[in-house]
Amino acid sequence: MTIDYDILLNRMFFNADKNGTPLAGSFELTARCPLDCKMCYIHKRENDKEAQSREKDTAWWLKLIDDAKNRGLFTVLLTGGEPLLRQDFDEIYFACKKAGMVVSVNTNGVLIDDKKIELFKNHPPSRLNITLYGASGETYEALCGDKKAFDKVMTALKKLREAEISVKLNFSVTPENFGDCERVQSFAKEYGYRIQPVTYMYPPVRCSGEPVRLSPVEAAKEHFLWQRRLLGDENMLKYALGKEDYSPPTDISDCGEKIKCRAGLSTFWVTYDGEMRPCGMMNVPTVKITDFNGAWEEIHRARENIILPKECRTCPYVKICDVCAAVTLAETGNFDGVPEYACKKAQEYSRLCKNFIEEMNCKDSGFQEVMKK
Repeated sequence: MTIDYDILLNRMFFNADKNGTPLAGSFELTARCPLDCKMCYIHKRENDKEAQSREKDTAWWLKLIDDAKNRGLFTVLLTGGEPLLRQDFDEIYFACKKAGMVVSVNTNGVLIDDKKIELFKNHPPSRLNITLYGASGETYEALCGDKKAFDKVMTALKKLREAEISVKLNFSVTPENFGDCERVQSFAKEYGYRIQPVTYMYPPVRCSGEPVRLSPVEAAKEHFLWQRRLLGDENMLKYALGKEDYSPPTDISDCGEKIKCRAGLSTFWVTYDGEMRPCGMMNVPTVKITDFNGAWEEIHRARENIILPKECRTCPYVKICDVCAAVTLAETGNFDGVPEYACKKAQEYSRLCKNFIEEMNCKDSGFQEVMKK
């Protein structure tokens, strides 16, 4: 009998959501990173002694893994900062695998050497998520402060492909690298890597400074162009037509609604210094972990008090908007604040879709004809 793991996982999450089981977790092993990306929301450097002193040691993480497993944790993401900076990364990785967890890893790829490739080849992760920052050393230098990092990442990606290790690429679109979008997309296609653009950049919620990101209009444009290159004009037309009709929601309640994602419902995030949160992009609610079960119960209860903006509930653009509890908090400082950046980005994306339909000359009579194909 063939098992459809997507269906299985969906059923597991359905039950976990209903029973309050922490089925999926993210372990932020460190906040430090060898790169100095301008848009980073944590922004701790590799040699940051203060950040390193706050990192939990190996024994702490191994106990957390054991406690989380006993509570129901099934899938875990090892992330950072750059998790491969940790000298004990292999030990923590093996502990998760030994516990029977499905393990994924977030990395920028700079520290993936032959030893790490051998590790992942012999003990495969569910997936390596590698974030690209550009298509040249010059772009990496402008955005990340390290020109040589580009060649290191390209070498790692080619070796990972040869080793048949599952990789997904992410591409963070910023003012320094948006000109590389098409080349990065072409590279991913040539090497058979799935790639996902990230056109919404969070404000630096866990460090000081102003957001380093495109304007909402520019971000919407880059998202639209990426989608058009990916789908081709005919499929993009179908997609745009499907997004064209923004019927006003029937629910015109004057109240906001509770958080809709799984953060704190069946998923959680653990910071490098030992706090649990519903999501890594939220700095509240947060609980210092002295006991895993106690921390989870507190976070699980606290999520019920998160109410999204009432304006979003009746917004005709909500289905194409980046809005979520983490976005409203990061943009406004409150869960129920209206995130104007996300609003403007969604409105501009809608405008681009409508203009595209008009340019293709099938806004009216061609609608049914195109949808039948």
